[in-house]
Amino acid sequence: MVTTDLSGGVSNVLTVALDKFPEPYGIKDLESRIVYANPALIALFGVKSVSDVVGKFDHEIKSKLVQFDNAAEEFQKQDKQVIDTKCSLVTLEIHPKAIDHPFIVRKVPLLNNEGECIGIIGHNRNLEICTLNDYVRGSMPGSLLLNRPDDTFSERECEIIFFRLQGLKSRVIGNIMYLYCRTIENSLQRMYNKAGVNHIDDFRAFCEEKNYHRYLPRRFINRVCCKF
Repeated sequence: MVTTDLSGGVSNVLTVALDKFPEPYGIKDLESRIVYANPALIALFGVKSVSDVVGKFDHEIKSKLVQFDNAAEEFQKQDKQVIDTKCSLVTLEIHPKAIDHPFIVRKVPLLNNEGECIGIIGHNRNLEICTLNDYVRGSMPGSLLLNRPDDTFSERECEIIFFRLQGLKSRVIGNIMYLYCRTIENSLQRMYNKAGVNHIDDFRAFCEEKNYHRYLPRRFINRVCCKF
């Protein structure tokens, strides 16, 4: 654990170590300001120097990585969740306008000796295997959660949500999941009841409010990547 806050910067020992990693690493303070970025993260942002990133908020960085799909705003929400809960968060990032491959980000709370959160450390890793193209029919958010938002819906229900929000009908969803159409319809009705809604538009709004529209079910990601 870290023995101080981040007001005086990041420990030199830590930065020297992270500078040597080939994968992108970054550290933010409690306001979501980037206080450290290793060379690999600078390259991921596609900027010229560390000064283009360090000391800035995501929305201040002149990079395509944060200029589309409300990415900067979503990153800040994720940071707040990690800080408030002191729990790590794993997301799948898909930003085709900035980078030609998806990557996984794990954000971990940075704690001092008293167990207080003093910042966030983030680790990016390229996604090796993904079968999303087999299933995606419409547009997807640029930042996808690999942790279920809460326990409202089961993993199988989340798979149905994923397909339904893509616009697939119950029969098609049933064929993909090897379930009867009636089984899918009954599951959807139970989920509507949980959400307190009666129409797909209201259910979509509920899912967006709870971040279920950003959750990527485990079936789409190689098991090794899910454990990252």
